[in-house]
Amino acid sequence: MVIVAVLHSTGGASSVLGPILARGNPHPDMAIAPELLRYLWHSLSAFMLLSAAVVVWPDTPPMLVLAIGVFWILLGLADIVTSRFAHPGWIPMSIAGALAIIGATR
Repeated sequence: MVIVAVLHSTGGASSVLGPILARGNPHPDMAIAPELLRYLWHSLSAFMLLSAAVVVWPDTPPMLVLAIGVFWILLGLADIVTSRFAHPGWIPMSIAGALAIIGATR
């Protein structure tokens, strides 16, 4: 998840977010849209790091680790449904979720 967060925040931001914003404001009626998109993009990367930290933190309750795993699996499924498999993010989301679930049940 840490590797995915770094790739998301660096490579993903430049290869996906950059071209979107280079065409101008994607929501002209909302002046803050470009800044908001950047904020949300990097917030997701920060949330990935937070999830990873909570999962590996000593003495984290297994139910919390399980909840995080289920959350990432659900995000992966939502990504599949909304992008119709076009966005590859469902793969690391699902892997991270599955690993957290496995860790929580060991």
